[in-house]
Amino acid sequence: MLFGNRIVAQDSKAGALPTLYAAVQDLPGASYVGPDGLAEMRGAPTLVGRSTAASDPQTARRLWTASEELTGVPFPAHLRTATPA
Repeated sequence: MLFGNRIVAQDSKAGALPTLYAAVQDLPGASYVGPDGLAEMRGAPTLVGRSTAASDPQTARRLWTASEELTGVPFPAHLRTATPA
């Protein structure tokens, strides 16, 4: 598995880069950042597409609701009603 990961995947430092990139860049709303390489498995951070499941407004609403319930923090109304592009 280690050999396969060296060819197909990337180490934990490189794997964290898309998250760090998304945290510090001025990106359009509903953006998704991932690796720019083949099948988005490895490479430098870049804007990439989302799956149909990740774009589902009903799932997004359920996630907001669950997040509010679990954290006890109400999110601003404009975020709760936003739908992914």
